[in-house]
Amino acid sequence: MEDLVAEEVRRQLALLSPRLTQYIKRVEVETYALNRLPPLYASSKEGWLHQKRKAGNELPDQIKQSVRQAIAAVQRDLLRNSTPLVPEENDASSPATAAKTAESRSRSGFKSASDEYLYWRRARPSHSG
Repeated sequence: MEDLVAEEVRRQLALLSPRLTQYIKRVEVETYALNRLPPLYASSKEGWLHQKRKAGNELPDQIKQSVRQAIAAVQRDLLRNSTPLVPEENDASSPATAAKTAESRSRSGFKSASDEYLYWRRARPSHSG
């Protein structure tokens, strides 16, 4: 599901003006949209492929709508404080940090900060109460 949402986010953001997209955090759009879609869990590669096909065949309209709503909902608000759990890929504030992050991500097989974050969230044990 994450791959399909990430692709739809890229597709929809490409249609917007650069002036507007500078105020939109892609990882927030992906997270917002994923939280409004049904979870599709798998424990094997075959199960993952089945779930990905299922989402691609049965949920494309719902994915498009969730991403559209997410883009509208998460435009950056200068008054809202939002500290990402992982640095954004295009964060030029620290070239050294960006280089280390890119090298680490490359070694671990992650394509983007959102891939790394989503993996981390799924792998992290839940501590309840």
